[in-house]
Amino acid sequence: MLRRAGIRWRALRWRAHHWLARHPRLHTGLHAAGSMKSGPEAMARGVAIGLFIGLTPTVGFQTVLMIVLCIALAGNFPTAFVASFVSNPLTTAPLYWGYHSLGEAVFRYMPLLTHDPDAWYLQGIGDEITFTLLGSLLTATPTAMAGYWISHQLSAAWQRHRDRRRAERSRRRGP
Repeated sequence: MLRRAGIRWRALRWRAHHWLARHPRLHTGLHAAGSMKSGPEAMARGVAIGLFIGLTPTVGFQTVLMIVLCIALAGNFPTAFVASFVSNPLTTAPLYWGYHSLGEAVFRYMPLLTHDPDAWYLQGIGDEITFTLLGSLLTATPTAMAGYWISHQLSAAWQRHRDRRRAERSRRRGP
């Protein structure tokens, strides 16, 4: 299972780098802004940005929003790009249905959010948008926070492992 996950991760990473290769100006700009760093902190920010954007109803604007947030927060863009694949054509409909259900439940049944049923933002498609946005934010925020923490821990552990291997290799080679 871990082998398949590693293969999938490499394929998605290749896809992100291939996309950047087709956009050399953007690639150069991201390097200049520090959004291509690969340290544990930058990787964790990239995962958090990708999960947050991927779990919000921003289809059509996801890449642009990720670029802006990666530049603003110094997150790793390829990692954000890969993490955003949590929403894809197969998962979008169930995610949006879940967001709407969660948003409606919270909006209608929380005593702090009692509302006027004749409010302008709940007329027509307004209620669908309001409920979906609320549900997506309630889902995306904790998921992005958990993704940040988990990816930071994993990335730091991987960095320590690589540093140990490099030190062992240098000791074997000698001075």
